Amino acid sequence: MPFPRKIGLGLTLLLTLLLVSFAVPAQTETGREPLKIEGKDTLPLRVLSRPFSSVYQDPNDSSARIQDHVPAFQSFYVYDRRGSVSDIDPRGWYEVGVDTRGTVLGWMHSDDVFEWKQTMCLSYTHPEGRYPVLMFDRKEDLEKLTSMPDQERLDEAGQLYIDIAMGDIPEDFPIVTIEPKRAIDISREFYLLPILEFEAIELNNREARILKLAAVTGEGGDARESSDIRTNPDYLSSAVRTSGEIDAATLERLAVDIVWVMDTTNSMMPYVTQTLKVVEEASARISANTDLARAVRFGYWAYRDSLDIPGIEYLVKNFTPELEEIGPFADTLKTVDVATVGSQGYPEDVFSGVASALDKTAWTPDAIRFIILVGDAPSHPVGHRWNASGHSQSTLRAIANDRNVTIHAIHIKDPEAARYHALTEEQFRALSTNRGVEGGPNYYTTSSEDLAGFEGITKSLTDSVLGFLETIAEEKNRALVAASPETATDTTQALQPQAPTRPINLDLLETPPAPVADATEPSAQALADAAMKAAFVQWVGAQTRAQAPRDVVAWVTDKDLLATDIQSLEVRLLITKQQLDSLRETLRTILVAGRTGQISGEDFFSSLQAASAATARDPDMIRQAGSLAETGLIPEFLDGLPYTSRIMDMNDELWNSWSIDEQDMFLADLDARIMAYETIHDGPEGWIQLNKSDDPSEFVYPITLELLP
Repeated sequence: MPFPRKIGLGLTLLLTLLLVSFAVPAQTETGREPLKIEGKDTLPLRVLSRPFSSVYQDPNDSSARIQDHVPAFQSFYVYDRRGSVSDIDPRGWYEVGVDTRGTVLGWMHSDDVFEWKQTMCLSYTHPEGRYPVLMFDRKEDLEKLTSMPDQERLDEAGQLYIDIAMGDIPEDFPIVTIEPKRAIDISREFYLLPILEFEAIELNNREARILKLAAVTGEGGDARESSDIRTNPDYLSSAVRTSGEIDAATLERLAVDIVWVMDTTNSMMPYVTQTLKVVEEASARISANTDLARAVRFGYWAYRDSLDIPGIEYLVKNFTPELEEIGPFADTLKTVDVATVGSQGYPEDVFSGVASALDKTAWTPDAIRFIILVGDAPSHPVGHRWNASGHSQSTLRAIANDRNVTIHAIHIKDPEAARYHALTEEQFRALSTNRGVEGGPNYYTTSSEDLAGFEGITKSLTDSVLGFLETIAEEKNRALVAASPETATDTTQALQPQAPTRPINLDLLETPPAPVADATEPSAQALADAAMKAAFVQWVGAQTRAQAPRDVVAWVTDKDLLATDIQSLEVRLLITKQQLDSLRETLRTILVAGRTGQISGEDFFSSLQAASAATARDPDMIRQAGSLAETGLIPEFLDGLPYTSRIMDMNDELWNSWSIDEQDMFLADLDARIMAYETIHDGPEGWIQLNKSDDPSEFVYPITLELLP
C-alpha cells in the first residue's frame, strides 16, 4: 500500500511498537494503567521478552502457565513489578499486558525479560577500519578504562584485544563478550541491542556515550545460549574469525552490479563516449574470464532536468530495465545520446537520477551494489521546484547506507562554471561517503578539458572491481589445489562448489596503495580498492550469516576505544509504519506552519496553532510551549533520545532571528525528511518481521537518528 496522503485522528497509540494478538485469553481490567518510566509523566514502562520464556498466572513458578515459548523481542507493558519472593529464588516478577488499556496477560520472570525504557536500540557500524566493540561486564571497569590518560587507555585496551585473540580468558576477565569481526547484516540476521541506560562522557576530547545494552537474537535453538566469551569458547572462536574468511563454495555466489548514473545534458557527450570506450576495453577482459562474465552485471540511468524545459525530453531514463552482461551493455551505451537543448541555468536534477537508481534498479539478488555517478553540475537543492525527487544528499546517502549501495562520484569541473564547483563537490562528497571506506569519500575530480583524466578515473573504478574478482578466482583455484590437486582448474573455468576446500582468507588480498601525487590525498585506485574491500566485507558477513552476541547484558562505549574518532555503534529507533506515518504528518504540519508564517508575517508558533488545528492538539499547550518539543505535536516515542535536534529545539525567537534563506533551508530539510520517510515506507527493503505472527503493519524499521527530526 503506498504512503497515505492523509492520516486520520486515531494515532493516539503512538508508543505501541510491537503489539501482537495472543491466542490465549487476557483479562481486561478497566481503569488499570501501566507503570510509568521513572521520571516520565506519560511514557509507560515496557519489557522485551527473551526467547523461550513463559507467562504465569501468578508471580511464582508453581502457578499455571498461561503461555509458553513467548516469541523473542515481544514487547509488553508493565502493570506491576515485584521483587523476589524468597531467598532461594532471587528473581523478580513483572505483571505484563499487551496494551495500555488494562489488558493484563500474566506474570513473567525477571530473567525472561529486560526493561526497555525507550524504543531505541544500537547497531554496529561497518567493521572495516575499526576494532570490534568490547562489551564490559561492569560499568566500573569501562569507566575506569575511559578515564585513563590516552596512552594508558590505548595500552590497556590493546592488551584486552590481544588476550581475546589468543584465547587467554581468565574467569575474572572484564569483557563479557565481543562483537564479531565479520559484518552483521541486520536485515538478514536481525539482532537487537536495546539501550537500557546511557550517559554522555568525554573520550580523548571527543563526545562519546557509555551505554548499557542487552544483546538479543532470534528464536534459533541457541538463542538463550549466552555468548559470554569466558564460558563459551565456540562463540569466541567464531567472533575472532577474520572478516574476509570465506569458503570457495560461497564465493561461487558472488555477484556485482555496476550501475552508471550520468548527466546527459548537451555538455556531457564527450564523457558518454569515453565511458563507452572504457566499457568496451573491459569487455574483452570480462569475456575472456567466465568467472567475471558470470559475476558482473551493468546498468545505466541518465538524468537531465525538469520537463518544464522545452525539448529536454526526459527527467530520468532507465536504459537497462534489466541489468545486462558486458556485451549487451556496450551495445546499449551506443544508443545513449545527449539533449539537443540546454538547461535553464547550470544545475541539473542529479538527486532524481540517484534516487531512481537506488529505488528502481532491478538489482541482482544478493549482489554487491555499486553506483558510479558522473556529472559536471550540482543538483537543484531540496526545496527547489525542479528537484523532483524531494531528496537531499543526506537523505539519499542514508538510504544508500541502509540498502548497502556504494556510490562513486565523478565531478567533471568546467573552468567556466567555477562558481558551482564548491556546491557540486559538497553534494558529491556527501553522496559518496560510503561506510567502511578508509581514506574519505569516493569522490573524484577531473577537468572538463582532460578527457584522458576522466578515462583514467573510470578505468580505476572498473579495474578495482574486475581485479578483485580475478584475484578471488585465483584464490578459489588455489583452494581447490590444496584440497584436491587432481580437481584443479584454471581460473577461466567455473569451480566445483561441492569440492572440499580450505577456507580462503581474503583479508590477505590487500595490495599496497597506488602511488599518489599528493601524500594527503589517496589516489583514485586506492579509494576504489578501499570501497571494493568494504563492500566485499559486508557481503561476506551477509553470506556467512554472521551472528551478533546474544543473551548478555553489558556496558559499551559508542566510539572505538583505540581510535576515538571512529563511531563503532550508532543509535537507531525501531519504528512501525504507523509511527512513520505520524512522524511524516507532524513534519508536514510544521512545514505548513513555517511557510504560512513566512507569507503572513505571523510568529512561528501562531502559525503552528492554525496548522495543527486538525490534529486535536491543545492550542494552549502550543501557545505556551518554549520549543517544538513542548508543543505536544512531537510523537512521544521520540522522547528521551540521546541527541540534540535543531527541529525539536525550534522556538519563535530562533525562527525570527533567521533570514528568509535560513528559514527556507530549515523548511527544505523538513521536506527532505518527509520524502525519506515516504521512500522507506513504500520500499520493501529494511522492514523486519520480528515475530512470525506479525502482519506487515507490525514490521519495524531500524531508522537512524540522522533521519529523525
